[in-house]
Amino acid sequence: MLVTLLIGLAIGIITAFIILTITLPTKVQYIETVDVLAPVSRVYDAIRYQEQLMEWSAWPSETNSQCSVKGNDGQVGAQTTYFQKEKQFGYQEVTGLIGNELVSFYLTSDAPFEQDTRLHFWLKEVGTDKTRVALWFDNTLKKPSHVLPYVFGIIRWTHQMHLKDLAGLKHYVENTTKANLHRAGVA
Repeated sequence: MLVTLLIGLAIGIITAFIILTITLPTKVQYIETVDVLAPVSRVYDAIRYQEQLMEWSAWPSETNSQCSVKGNDGQVGAQTTYFQKEKQFGYQEVTGLIGNELVSFYLTSDAPFEQDTRLHFWLKEVGTDKTRVALWFDNTLKKPSHVLPYVFGIIRWTHQMHLKDLAGLKHYVENTTKANLHRAGVA
């Protein structure tokens, strides 16, 4: 009786995995936006300079990691490496810059599944000292390991992290811009 039950359970799990492998998409994409009350050049710099990005990004604290920047910060090729217990587990690299319009990244980590992850920040001036930021997440997962991020909620968690990032960017830029204006005697 127990053997029959275990065999039935194993067949059910294998069948579910096969169905998920066939039906779940390998491409995960979304765009989220936020308006930041600051000049586009200030927002652009807060994203492209990795030292600034680590001040507002949710990733270091949420992943309990330490970060360091390699290469020329703010330029194509600059990398932010992530460490836990002095062991590197991933990095993000600036792969594209269009002045005051676009900052693109390639991201990688020691995930138990293969993926090609790109992140783009599109910027648009929408008024005097107001910038619209569109975060475009573009991730291609490889079958059959693409099932894991869905089953374990990693895709939902990542999306929530990006929403936290946009809120962090807005807060950081708006507050540092106000503080700089105040120091200059403008505000």
